[in-house]
Amino acid sequence: MNLNTLIVVLLARRWAIIGTTVTAIAAALLLNLLTPKSYTASTDLLVDGRGLDPISGQSQPARLTGAYIATQADIIRSRNVATKVIADLDLATLPAIVKAAKLTGDDLSDQQRLLTFLAQRLIVTPKRDSTVLTIGFNFTDPALSAQLANAFAQAYMFTNLELRTEPAKQTTLWYNQQLTGLRTELINKQNALSSYQEEHSILASSDRLDLESTKLAELSSMLISVQNERLNSQSRSDQIANTKRGQLETSALDNPQMQKLSTDLAQAQARLSELATQVGENHPQYRQALSEVDALKKQMNRMLELISGSLQSSVELSQAREDQLKAELAAQKELVLQLSRNRNELALLKQEADNAQSAYDNALARTAQTRLESQIAATDVAVLNSALVPSRPSSPKPLAMTLLLACIAGVLLGVALALSWEWLDQRVRSLLDLEQGLGLTVLAQIPAELSGTEKGKNTKEALA
Repeated sequence: MNLNTLIVVLLARRWAIIGTTVTAIAAALLLNLLTPKSYTASTDLLVDGRGLDPISGQSQPARLTGAYIATQADIIRSRNVATKVIADLDLATLPAIVKAAKLTGDDLSDQQRLLTFLAQRLIVTPKRDSTVLTIGFNFTDPALSAQLANAFAQAYMFTNLELRTEPAKQTTLWYNQQLTGLRTELINKQNALSSYQEEHSILASSDRLDLESTKLAELSSMLISVQNERLNSQSRSDQIANTKRGQLETSALDNPQMQKLSTDLAQAQARLSELATQVGENHPQYRQALSEVDALKKQMNRMLELISGSLQSSVELSQAREDQLKAELAAQKELVLQLSRNRNELALLKQEADNAQSAYDNALARTAQTRLESQIAATDVAVLNSALVPSRPSSPKPLAMTLLLACIAGVLLGVALALSWEWLDQRVRSLLDLEQGLGLTVLAQIPAELSGTEKGKNTKEALA
């Protein structure tokens, strides 16, 4: 089908198109006159997505604007917000709402009907590429539409604040319960620390362990010194006791008296040897010299016995002193070890008390913060434009626009009807249709004007 054929078909079926168009216009006019007028009032809300903590002023993790705005829109549509609106405005007592929602007087049924009524007429529209939310409400009463839109905005802001503060309230309650246990634990730890200090006579700033450690080192040094002295005396005593008689004088040369006796004995022995050579052993001088030598040897023996006894006494005193120092050193070691164990135990108790104090302080600080968060009255939503009473209805559309749309729809529907009718009842509308239908070429045709003139003449002649 070409354009000429289409035009011919539409002209041939023009009455169908005209009829359809007129019917559509009439239906639109009737619908516009019968449809009750409804008004839509809207409130604009600005949602702050910066995420600042109102307590500390620090920035919280950035919010995804699209997801956050969509979440806020879902909150506005929630049953929680609608229930607040019903309670705030007492909608169940308004005649217009009772009639529109078809309330029956049953509280449970009426509540559900009101929720359904509000959900059907509530319009929540996020503005594109912005953080502005528009809350609209459609109703036949313009003043009530504006009132309900503003009520939804206020209920949403209160719910938004409630959703922020309720977790903080629950957290505050939990922390208050924990603080009691933490405080009891802190007191127990501190009491245990104080009792341990009192039991072991430990002061907080005591340096007793260092003092006792120094004393232990001094005792150890003294013990070593006494041991060296005892060993030295014992060595000299053993040397004197085990030395041969001829070597006694050389073993005690460190004594001045022994040195003098040793010198006198050497001189006497030399004189004795000389007299033995000069006068013989029976000479009185020789015998006198021999007596002197024997006397000097006896003096040296007595002196050696005295020295040996003195050394033995010194060994015994050193041994006693050594035993005493060993006992004192062992006791001092045990005391130092006990003090060290006490200090370690004290450090552990102090660490436990410090940990308990830190946990209690942190919980107390967090409790104060959550208490402030639970009492905060600020929200991140602000009313940008309050709803005003609409002066023009939002539905039905203006009559001129409705008729224009009906005319366009009627024409399109009429064209579709004409084409469908033509497809069901095909006729020859042009030479092309004739040639395609018969498969023959048209040689000539009678013009429509001429055929109409001849037909008129024949009609006149027949009447005459």
